[in-house]
Parts: sequence; C-alpha cells; structure tokens
Amino acid sequence: MFQTQVTPVIQVLIRHGDPLLRAGLKATLNEAADIELIDDAGPGPDVVVADYESGLEFVATGLQRQARVARVLIVTPRDSEREIRHALQRGVLGYITIGCCQRELLDGVRSVGHGVRHISARAAQRLADSVAGTVPTEREIDVMRLLVQGHCNKAIAARLDIALGTVKSHLKSIFNKLDANSRTEVAAVADKRGLLVPLPDVPLRDVPLPDVPLPDVPLRLAA
Repeated sequence: MFQTQVTPVIQVLIRHGDPLLRAGLKATLNEAADIELIDDAGPGPDVVVADYESGLEFVATGLQRQARVARVLIVTPRDSEREIRHALQRGVLGYITIGCCQRELLDGVRSVGHGVRHISARAAQRLADSVAGTVPTEREIDVMRLLVQGHCNKAIAARLDIALGTVKSHLKSIFNKLDANSRTEVAAVADKRGLLVPLPDVPLRDVPLPDVPLPDVPLRLAA
C-alpha cells in the first residue's frame, strides 16, 4: 500500500504597513496549498513577510531577546544598494522589490521558508552593479552627504566635530572606493548607487545592535 507524501506547510505571518499591498499579499498567498497564513507570531512562524521597517524591527526584536530570529522576507519599493545591504546584513533572509509577479512572491516565501536566501532580480541587479566597489563606512557616508550638499572641508570638519586632517583622510578613502576623481563624480556615483538614501529609524534601539554577518545559507536569485 502506497503512502501519500504530505508536503510540509509553511506558516506565514504578514506584517506589512501598506493596507492595499497587505491585502494583495494575503490574496496571493492564500491560493497556495503549501502556505498557511497565521494571525500572530505565537511560538514563531516559518516566514514573516513584511515591509522594510517592520522586517528590520522583527529581526532586531529577536536579536535583543536572544531568541530564534524568524526568517524574514521583505517586500518593499526600497531598492537602493545601501538599503538592500543594510537589510541583509541585519539578518533579513529574503528581499523582493515592488512590481514582482505572483510567482516570484510564492517562490520567495518557499525559498525563505526552507532557509534559502531569496533576492529578487531587481535587488540582485542593484547589488551586482556595485559588486566591484567597496562600501563606504557610516562616517564616510556622513562626510559624503555634507560634501554633496556643497560644504567645504573646514565646514565638514566643524559640523562633524572632527579634525580637518580626518576629513581629508575620509575624502581620500571615499574617492578611492567610488573610483571618483572629483566631488562632482562622487555625487554622481553616490546618487546612482543610492549611498545617501536615509535608512529608517527602527524602534527597540535600547540595546545596540551588532552588524550581523550574512548567514551562511544557500542563495536563490530570481530569474
């Protein structure tokens, strides 16, 4: 007598701030026989599908409580290199940008549910465009932001309360990392790569969060 093989069901919690998008996510995921939507976190869903801010908060909460961090799949219009890297480095396992098809969403949930990192084609392209470039540090981002605003070296030093020599050192590093020869080129590269896009202030910051290394998990890039 043959036994029917039962496909494991992936329990999914949706935490998305956009009501219209949240309704669309529910409608799409409800059609999948191997996906079950749950109303609250409870003992821990297999996957949390969230907007950018909620996804980071969910991961941060788990880190602060030293609990098992849920596998988070972010669905968002945020598509800059800096935002994508920030999310992945904080422990987010999946990243899909708005405009994806239903199949990609379902594939993303299934991949993340099985512990496989999933990055949508658009997000992957953003990362690929800058793969050869070195990412500036947060202090270099601060210097770069003031430089793009038109401040001279002395003004940057005064605003950041650092020595003029330190500003020059940061600028040298910025020029090297961005392969730029002028301040105008720095501004152009920063804009193209989205390096100056402000990151959201995620709640629950009482305990400083470490930079979480990218988990050693398989990677699936959307076709």
